[in-house]
Amino acid sequence: MTISNVSETLMHLGILDAVPPEYYLTGEKTDPEKFVDLFTGIAAPMSFSIYKATQRDFPTVLNECDAYLITGSPCSVYDTYPWIQELEEFVRRAYSDGAPLVGICFGHQLIAQSLGGGVRQADDGWLLGLHSFRVHTSKHWMGDGTPDHSLYCINQDQVVELPPDVELLAGSDACPNAMYGVDGKILSIQGHPEQPLSSMHAFTQLLLDEYDLDPSFADKAHETMADGEPDAKLIARWISAFLASA
Repeated sequence: MTISNVSETLMHLGILDAVPPEYYLTGEKTDPEKFVDLFTGIAAPMSFSIYKATQRDFPTVLNECDAYLITGSPCSVYDTYPWIQELEEFVRRAYSDGAPLVGICFGHQLIAQSLGGGVRQADDGWLLGLHSFRVHTSKHWMGDGTPDHSLYCINQDQVVELPPDVELLAGSDACPNAMYGVDGKILSIQGHPEQPLSSMHAFTQLLLDEYDLDPSFADKAHETMADGEPDAKLIARWISAFLASA
């Protein structure tokens, strides 16, 4: 599926949907649609193609798009589904050929694993709600600003070992490897700039219903989301500027 956003396309972004259709939230947009809304909301000079990676729908050739973004997923990167193995191979091929990659949550973890890093469940369990991180290494595409930012998070897996030759960009006590990159090639982020508050509430309820999440933990997550706003548009501008400079 191809979606045009501007009359003169400067960047054609391929969005690889890593959410199996059975996990789509009723009444909510799909993750690729949320990313389209996010980038459209900041007037990013992009058009979009959407690939259903979980159904083994991948670009036929890498130059179908100028760059690629891998979404979050309820799956773990160490699950043995064939589509995950194929997506790992796609990441390695894209990286080798110099196609810029953006990873979000599952995508962040998958890129790390594909390139030799390590991913496992965090010792502290779920990272859920609005969480802050600090930029350790500022890049020109970030612009000026404070080093502390917040995004919605919903993950129990984390990148615990970075791949060789990547640079740690940001982290926190709760998520030390929250953002890493390779100039011109990779920007990878654990948090979710694309998720609206309604989806975060729905995800939290799902965890309560299906995963026996401690209600007090869910209450704390709701409190973080009630107390602040994510820096979603700022991070979207970072992604857009990174891709424009890649």
